[in-house]
Amino acid sequence: MLLTGGYVETAGSMLPPPPPRATPAPQRVCVELVEKKVFAGLDHEADRDQRSWIMDSGVSNHMAGCRAAFSDLDTGITGNVWLGDGSIIPIEGCGMVLFACKNGEHRTLANTYFLPRLAANIVSIGQLDETSFQVLVEDGIMRVRDKQRRLLARIPRSPGRLYVLDIILARPVCLTARAGEDAWHWHARFGHINFTVLKKMSRETLVRGLPLLTQVDQVCEACLAGKHRRAPFPRRALSRSSKPLQLLHGDLCGPISPVTPSGNRYFLLLIDDYSRFMWIKLLPSKDAEPATIKQIQAAAERKSGKRLRALRMHRGGEYTAGHFNEYWAELGLRRELTALYSPQQNGVVERRNQSVVGTARSMLKAKGLPGMFWGEAVNTAVYLLNRSSSKRIGGKTPYELWNGGSPAVHHLRTFGCVGHVKNSMTGVNP
Repeated sequence: MLLTGGYVETAGSMLPPPPPRATPAPQRVCVELVEKKVFAGLDHEADRDQRSWIMDSGVSNHMAGCRAAFSDLDTGITGNVWLGDGSIIPIEGCGMVLFACKNGEHRTLANTYFLPRLAANIVSIGQLDETSFQVLVEDGIMRVRDKQRRLLARIPRSPGRLYVLDIILARPVCLTARAGEDAWHWHARFGHINFTVLKKMSRETLVRGLPLLTQVDQVCEACLAGKHRRAPFPRRALSRSSKPLQLLHGDLCGPISPVTPSGNRYFLLLIDDYSRFMWIKLLPSKDAEPATIKQIQAAAERKSGKRLRALRMHRGGEYTAGHFNEYWAELGLRRELTALYSPQQNGVVERRNQSVVGTARSMLKAKGLPGMFWGEAVNTAVYLLNRSSSKRIGGKTPYELWNGGSPAVHHLRTFGCVGHVKNSMTGVNP
């Protein structure tokens, strides 16, 4: 069978769509996927091989038809997959496939869907790329590398012009089930230290009293859970806007103490992704933020002659309110909300916030001004940063990219300096 992603049909022709299900329990998740480049094909249960995985750039998700391939499976995730020929295959879980590399390390295929009627196991090249894996094809060889660009797999092209990865499945092993073996016993005594380090200590007699140990080819279940790390965020954005107002980054900073003389506790900062030009507005409370965003949007659109396309903000309640959702829907604008506890996804405005606050704090300290003047300081900081060169935009100023001309700075004075107001009234009294 040359078709990737075939499925096993039951007696009769293609099954009709399943009837509507009852309302699932709160802990269950329903997923609906569309794979237009996957077509149906026939196969038999005995022909399935849990070790063979087809590398496919036409599918958007990892999918497997073998239950035994999963080291961990959440059966609470269900749904359907629509194939390119109109066929429907049910989803009966989503989990993790654990496999061993040739260097002895273990890797996982996370977020893999279990489709019992699928006749092949499929690895989505797009999903690998999304998780920072590198996939290169050259001279009939496909090479897969990890984030550190270490070679994980070398896959030759098959006679059928497919790249089929043969993997060695691994299984997490409970430590209590292997406590009788020396390697596992000392692994526990050393606080779940890496087995490679443990073997090195034993072989080179770096410590006394440690017997000669052999390499363990399983994974400790406790280590998988206890040493799990969050994947790092990209250091730079994967794409940049090519025109003004294609994307605005926004953030609300506060509450700030002390309150300004006009009663403001917050400031709203919006940044154009293309020019890095900034707008700032002082606010007394959070509920004034949606109306302020609309005002800045209207002024920016009128100035540039372009329409705002997208706004990236954090997932605050003021952004997810019903009336604000309706506003964006009416204008056809795209809203990008960051994930919870992930401010790195809106790093442009987060870094600019630090620059604004740092500049404002320096100006206040230099002149010994009280903290209640922070509102004037942040307004001045934004004004100055808009007229300062930035390497992120090729050494130009945000003002130049936004307005189309270089800014004038001859009028600038030191923040906090003494100023005198001329009295133009007639008379000799001061």
